[in-house]
Amino acid sequence: MDEIRIDNLETFAYHGVYPEERENGQKFYVNAVLRLDLWRAGSEDDLEASVDYGEACHEITRIMQGMKSFTIEKVAEEIADSLLLRYPVIREISVEVRKPQAPIGLPF
Repeated sequence: MDEIRIDNLETFAYHGVYPEERENGQKFYVNAVLRLDLWRAGSEDDLEASVDYGEACHEITRIMQGMKSFTIEKVAEEIADSLLLRYPVIREISVEVRKPQAPIGLPF
């Protein structure tokens, strides 16, 4: 199976357990791996048989900025559900939402 990868899509959003995270916001990075068969897209130059990754990035950003969630797991689930519904050619998806400035009191 082929893959389309979206790596380190940066967005500013308002997710977190602490009130200041939900009020002040912070940077998030999203990685997504879309698994699909790209044979027809590649052999026939047919975008309809693929995923427009630019549109997918805008959809991810819309979701990230359009909701406030306590957990990044909820946000990742919303992203996965939305992309699977929007692009029926996707057979499998994995989504990672990273929050590098999470207030945990340790560098990571």
